[in-house]
Amino acid sequence: MPTVNHSNNKREHEYEDTGSPYAVNLGTAFGIPIRLHFTFLLLLLYFAFTGSGPGRWYGLIFVMILFGCVVLHELGHSVVAQRFGVEVSEIVLYPIGGVARLERMPKPKEEFWIALAGPAVNLVIALLIYIYLVIRHTGSSLVIFNLAGQHWWQSLLTFNLVMIAFNMIPAFPMDGGRVLRSILAMKMDEYRATQIASTIGQLLAFVFAFVGILNGTWPLLFIAFFVFIGAGQEATAVRGKTLLQGLTVREAMVTEYVTLPSGATLAEARDMLLHSSQTEFPIVNGDQVLGVLSRNALLQGLASVGETSYVAGSMDREFPTAEPNEELEDIAMEMQTGETGCVLVMDQDRLVGMITKENIAELLIIRQIMRRTETARS
Repeated sequence: MPTVNHSNNKREHEYEDTGSPYAVNLGTAFGIPIRLHFTFLLLLLYFAFTGSGPGRWYGLIFVMILFGCVVLHELGHSVVAQRFGVEVSEIVLYPIGGVARLERMPKPKEEFWIALAGPAVNLVIALLIYIYLVIRHTGSSLVIFNLAGQHWWQSLLTFNLVMIAFNMIPAFPMDGGRVLRSILAMKMDEYRATQIASTIGQLLAFVFAFVGILNGTWPLLFIAFFVFIGAGQEATAVRGKTLLQGLTVREAMVTEYVTLPSGATLAEARDMLLHSSQTEFPIVNGDQVLGVLSRNALLQGLASVGETSYVAGSMDREFPTAEPNEELEDIAMEMQTGETGCVLVMDQDRLVGMITKENIAELLIIRQIMRRTETARS
């Protein structure tokens, strides 16, 4: 996801949207970048080299048409999300389908309609194809799935109906699981609702895997793995979000840290890295923060320009900042989804602390222990 500004001071910096790694841009729709993951190309190569004769090219073209339906499905989610004020950073196409990446977790009622929007698009596509087939007097064979080119419309209709049925299985994080989570979240807290939905999703993943092993259906095993991992990751993300609710940056920031003057050498920075637990160093000129030297930038500098070079030549001059009274939850989410190792906490252009992934992780552990203790006492 693109990193969103958290600070209102003069040092705030808006990051370039580099998008998902290993994906190429196909274009944009409704202001949303659509990207193709490189693994999708493997699927196309599979059809290109396993088929023979005209059937090979029919298969390739038909797969592209099917993924056009997948793009429309994800755009359905995305457009409804935008209507609710939820920004969509990108849509990425994988061999197993598409993923629309939302900038924030929608509220329960918003998530309900966002989740339903994708299958609704497939329903509209299926109805239009059905009407076309009825008009053409070919509506009697609507379930034939044939890639040889004689029943493309029937196959396309079947595909969209299967997409609806498959996506509406209440296996989190699929659309049906998100609908289930949203309904539960209307009656209980979001964390408990996510726990229930993710547990159901993982149980169904075991069912998918069992059926896949019995029938030798390996794609079903792959889907089971995707559902199981996705459900667990979603539950972990929501747990972290819940534990950080109500906290400010001031309550979590590191106030004991080392800064380096812009005239320091990479050798001095290397020694500081080795003799402390700090991995990100603010580079200053007096009270003015000029940049941040990360561990990776330090190592690259040592390898390329040598230890006698100044840290100012290797530091990152564009760095994220936050104010002490900002909500920690938003900062933590951006750090989790982005590549930022730390956020500098600025009070009126004065450096007063740092937020790192490590101290957020420690805070989550402490908060979880405290919550368990409180629950046990009650």
